[in-house]
Amino acid sequence: MGKYSVPQSIREKKPKGTMAKNINDHYYVYEHSCQKDENGKWKTVMGKNIGSITEELGFIPNNNFLVDDEVTTLEYGQYAIAFYNSQDVLNELQEIFNPMDAIQIYLMGLIHVVTGFVPLKDIKEYFSQSWFSIKYPEVKMGYQALSTLLDSLGRKQTKVQLFEQNLLNHSSKELAFDGHVIRSTSDYNDLADFGNKYRLLKERQVNLMMAYDLVTGKPILSKMYDGSQLDKTSITDMLGSFQYENTLFVIDRGFYSKTNITAFSSNGNHYIIPLAQNLKNYKDVVEDLTFDKRFVYERSRKKSIIEYKETFLSDGKTKVIVYRNINENAIECDNYLKHLAEGEDGFSQEEYERISPFFGVIVLQSNLEKSAQEIYQKYKGRWQIETFYNYFKNDINYNALGLQDYYMTQGLSFIMLISGLIHQSLKVATKSIPESINDCLLSGRFIKIHKKYGKWQASNVKKKMAELFSTLGVELNDIQ
Repeated sequence: MGKYSVPQSIREKKPKGTMAKNINDHYYVYEHSCQKDENGKWKTVMGKNIGSITEELGFIPNNNFLVDDEVTTLEYGQYAIAFYNSQDVLNELQEIFNPMDAIQIYLMGLIHVVTGFVPLKDIKEYFSQSWFSIKYPEVKMGYQALSTLLDSLGRKQTKVQLFEQNLLNHSSKELAFDGHVIRSTSDYNDLADFGNKYRLLKERQVNLMMAYDLVTGKPILSKMYDGSQLDKTSITDMLGSFQYENTLFVIDRGFYSKTNITAFSSNGNHYIIPLAQNLKNYKDVVEDLTFDKRFVYERSRKKSIIEYKETFLSDGKTKVIVYRNINENAIECDNYLKHLAEGEDGFSQEEYERISPFFGVIVLQSNLEKSAQEIYQKYKGRWQIETFYNYFKNDINYNALGLQDYYMTQGLSFIMLISGLIHQSLKVATKSIPESINDCLLSGRFIKIHKKYGKWQASNVKKKMAELFSTLGVELNDIQ
């Protein structure tokens, strides 16, 4: 046997259409083809190495042996659930943006909803492994294409603002505004700065400001601001960027300023805002905590007795109302007295007598022509935006951004808005079924599609799964 000869037992183990070669007593497998030379004679041409052969294991392919083969299995179920139940979002995007941009924006937001936040460089991989790669083969979802998209969304805001103004015009006009701190891991982003959460985050931060429709549950507006900028300054900019008419602003105490109160009150607008303890209107109204009225407030089947009193400011229209939740007051009093009885530092009978009347107290200022009970209930509805941000933080995981560019960061804030709209559409679609959104998406992961005889078919479909997909309007038979 020659130095480069290959035993019959080895040749029998090589894939058809390949050749084996002995190199230092190791057997390697190469692609090969037959080609005519310039004299018209056939000769064997060796191609790239695709693996090796051993007596014990047989043919061992390289990792890239199947790279050039056609993909015949794709992720389907979870993406199809999100897609078929958020077509309203895609339609709204297509009304404003050109077709390619609309699809890219929508798919990027949808992938975040289904998989959680995905860095820009990795989105192409998720896209190529999903049903979307055959549904939208012409759509580019690589890093360069998406970074260009984000830059354009942040740099050319006309269509972004038109889209958001359209959402605003068709909203219930009862909006909660709030800021959300996000860690920035980039030292070069113009928006990243040391903010009020630096001790917690140990990094610079950017601030995401959003408006949320308290009736429909939809996010309406979204923009990134400097990490050191106060909420009351950020909202001044957001108020100046859009047209608001007959809108109720339900905001937190951090948004209070004379400029903002004027904006909240113009063009038929109204507001509800809690007052900080250092404001004169707060101090005046709590000077005498004698309550003459009460009502029952119910949330999540829990009832609380709320006592209150109200006064009007000099304009005769603006109310300042002091509320005290008797249930909360009793719980906090009991808690304080327990610490006092245990002799803990910082607790005293004198301090208890001074602060206990303020337990469970909140002071709201509003120009809304509603009863004190209605104003309280509308303000308490503001918890929904906190739940929405909790979804962003714990489900989608928008907790840290590594983008270095101002414009791309602004573009990403718009993608976050789209993710929120898609999630709300899914929330509506799953409202009448026992499964949660996360349960539906998790179940959907079991459903793959396989290409058989030129057609894509769903597999691993059990009866219960088929019923769920039918309820959610997801196609399992004629997949395109």
